[in-house]
Amino acid sequence: MSDSMVILATTSLIIGCFSMVYFIYLMVYGGGAGFSFFWIVLGIMGFVCRGIFKNYHHVKTVVPKVVRYPVFALGIALIIVFLIVQGLIIKESFNKKEYPDTDYVVVLGAGIRGTQLSLTLWRRLNVAYDYLIEHPESQAILSGGQGPGEDITEAEAMRRYLKNKGIDEHRLLLEERSTSTQENIAYSFELMDQTIDNPSITIVTSDFHVYRAKHIAKQHGKEVEGVSSHTSTPLVPNYYIREFFAVMKDVIL
Repeated sequence: MSDSMVILATTSLIIGCFSMVYFIYLMVYGGGAGFSFFWIVLGIMGFVCRGIFKNYHHVKTVVPKVVRYPVFALGIALIIVFLIVQGLIIKESFNKKEYPDTDYVVVLGAGIRGTQLSLTLWRRLNVAYDYLIEHPESQAILSGGQGPGEDITEAEAMRRYLKNKGIDEHRLLLEERSTSTQENIAYSFELMDQTIDNPSITIVTSDFHVYRAKHIAKQHGKEVEGVSSHTSTPLVPNYYIREFFAVMKDVIL
């Protein structure tokens, strides 16, 4: 086995083992975070690739070049696309030192349990609270409908939290129809367009989510600022890779 095949086989084994261990972590300590089962699939693929690279001398004898070369080229292309998109996601995840005043700050929902905020949504709201304190003329649009396991809309849960922290409820507008990021942004824009023309906008969401939120806003013809909340470090691989697929879905569909 050549040195390059040894490196590829070892890398595939490491990816496979990491993915399986990470899946167990997500199920035990991460509350079964969405997208968890991707890591099972990636783990299996890692072990399969390890077997292919380890026995590549045999693979070459049974798989013709006309098949091997296109598959290899496709794999390289996918890796390049992944790295480019991840670079864009990571670049947008960092907050600026200062943000200008904007007419509206849109807070994107992130799930509740009953009436209790998820950790992700709690972090977004704390960032939104800081922004509203620093920008007292801005109004907030709290965007999120009601899904399975939710006793109230996400927007109402956000309103209660910010009101309890001292934000004047007259500054809090509710968008309670949305069930996806696309709808969060579209319905929020509809709401603000009923009040003023060409409003300036800041979107508050999680660090991994800023790039996609700004991209969707641009599809609606609006340039927005993005302010991010921090994601728990152990969950970063899961959410950032999940976001890659969400971005690609938006691009393709």
